[in-house]
Amino acid sequence: MGYRIQATSINVARAVYALNWFNIAPGLKYIASDFRFQIIQLGIITTAFYIGLSTFQMVGGLLSGRIGNKNTAVLGIAILGVSVITTGLSGNLFELFVSRLFAGIGSALFFSPALGLLADIVPKGSYSFYVGMFNGSFNLGGGVGIIGWALLDQVYGWRAPLVLAGIIMLSIALENLVVLRKFGRVAGNSNNLVKRARVVLKGSEIWLLPVIAMSAIFSETVIGQLFVYYAEVHMHYSPNLAGSLGTVYLLIGFFGGTMGGYIFGKIRRKIMMFVASALILSVLTAMVPLTSSYVLLFVLMMALGIMTVNGFSMLYTIIIEKTKDRGMISFALSFVNFLQIAVGAFSPALFSVLSFYHGYVVSWVTLGILGAACASAGILMRGEIEKEARISSTNI
Repeated sequence: MGYRIQATSINVARAVYALNWFNIAPGLKYIASDFRFQIIQLGIITTAFYIGLSTFQMVGGLLSGRIGNKNTAVLGIAILGVSVITTGLSGNLFELFVSRLFAGIGSALFFSPALGLLADIVPKGSYSFYVGMFNGSFNLGGGVGIIGWALLDQVYGWRAPLVLAGIIMLSIALENLVVLRKFGRVAGNSNNLVKRARVVLKGSEIWLLPVIAMSAIFSETVIGQLFVYYAEVHMHYSPNLAGSLGTVYLLIGFFGGTMGGYIFGKIRRKIMMFVASALILSVLTAMVPLTSSYVLLFVLMMALGIMTVNGFSMLYTIIIEKTKDRGMISFALSFVNFLQIAVGAFSPALFSVLSFYHGYVVSWVTLGILGAACASAGILMRGEIEKEARISSTNI
């Protein structure tokens, strides 16, 4: 079986995995109506997912060193599938919180092992392209989750479509077990994981680079989870118009991520491009509340989608190429994601609280300022980062 088929299997899992991140977004309006929730309760539900996602990131990286990337990734999407089903069956805030918490845990177990598995499959010379496609698949699936489930929710309510999505995820988990069966063994030495992890954590770039890209996680968490609700309630758009804006944000990321990964592989001054992209994304985020025009918001969502995916693709490519111990790639990626999501997990709650007390203009602009402040760390420490994270063009 060729590596392209195996890589496609991983990307399909990534797409359906993303679908199960974002298909709750169009249902928030109906959940709020059914349970008489305010924006704060919705913020708690969406934040629960990111708490699970952040706290189990490093668990996924270390677990892959014990049972292998494939086994860890499949376990993760299986947990995600079950949790999405239980979300659709929840009857109160506590059950919704726990279901979304475990959905986040399952997602955490999939991400870095899946990227590590991709590194085992794809030729080194093509890796940055496939990282871009991996991230683009996330946006493709997320876009389908928003627009598809916006339509399904209108017809069937919010519960049955979530149960359907969870069943699809479980089916993909079984497909991955078959297609990727030869990768069941642990690649490399699984001994001395703690010692090897310490070596990875000694590099300053693994701490600094995810901070620079914090604007990407702010964009993904808030826009991906709450923009549809914002457009419906604050902008008074119909569910279809609001869903289309959320969808274009995600779908355009597939093309932006694929092309961005290819272009990034050809550029020598990677750190400068990485920092500049993070700053641009911060400015774009702060611009969201400045217009009520559907056309302008559509264009802005396209730009945000492209820059968000490119930010993640650049971050992951640099970290993967820098990690010398190939058996610790999953751990390195999981640690990077942990740092980002540990902060990003609370951005929906911060956004909802600021919106409730001070209005949406303050909440959007605050996210932009925070992202720009994090990206500025790259400018201040560019020399140190470039020294440790420089990647020669021959390695891409």
